[in-house]
Amino acid sequence: MKISIYTIVRNGLYFDYHIVQMLKHHLPFADEIIINEGYSTDGTYEKIKNLDPKIKVFRNEWNLSENATLYAEFKERARKQCAGDWCILLDCDEFIPEWEFDNIRERLKRSEENVLSMRYVHFYGNYRVYHEDPQKVGWVLFKQAIHRNMTEMEVWGDGSNVRLKGDQNEPIRVSQPFECHHFGFVRHPARLRQKWRIQHKLLFEKTAKWDNIPGVVFDLLPHDWLDKDFIDNLAIYEGPVIKTVEEEPSEFIRDDMLLYNMLLSQKTRQ
Repeated sequence: MKISIYTIVRNGLYFDYHIVQMLKHHLPFADEIIINEGYSTDGTYEKIKNLDPKIKVFRNEWNLSENATLYAEFKERARKQCAGDWCILLDCDEFIPEWEFDNIRERLKRSEENVLSMRYVHFYGNYRVYHEDPQKVGWVLFKQAIHRNMTEMEVWGDGSNVRLKGDQNEPIRVSQPFECHHFGFVRHPARLRQKWRIQHKLLFEKTAKWDNIPGVVFDLLPHDWLDKDFIDNLAIYEGPVIKTVEEEPSEFIRDDMLLYNMLLSQKTRQ
């Protein structure tokens, strides 16, 4: 049984997606990793194209100026390149913990399901802080991202989930989900705020178009880690950290541990 991981990326270095660490982390698990790379201008393609023979990069022009659903289309193109018996859709800032590798393989060997789920831990600011109630701020808690390699599958919606084409009205199934660690909110605060603005314009504005505000504006006005929309639902993460974080902890700290120290101080005072 072979497993394919597939993802998409454009300017992953500039937007601080931990893309190199993500790819290396999954090499012991996946039989191949397929990447739809969007003609990056920041050196991302050059950085990832020769990382490992398991990693297969093909390139597409990304034109999101009129259609935000193209995120799903880019991922769908990557899905169609997969050769594994099973496929796993991951964003380039998502890490399946290594303690789930064998669990997933064993489950897939005996599974009669076509699609399986993952449950997400959303880290924020650094690898020791996470959001306890992600759905409160619109972050997904579950995704249907593991699936058989079937032509009847499709990536749908905003590109987060996969389904059989005939299951348009079916709810997302979350039985016995596997764990996935998401570090998309452990990024340089300027790039985080810039990416949030881009996504909001694409997904929620009636006439979606790419945001042309230069990055220097966000350098001057970065995201505030103490934002009131998040601060009350943050907690210290007490669980195990993935090996990649243990080996390179500084890569997964973007707030200088401000939030962790604040939460630790609050806990000490209680």
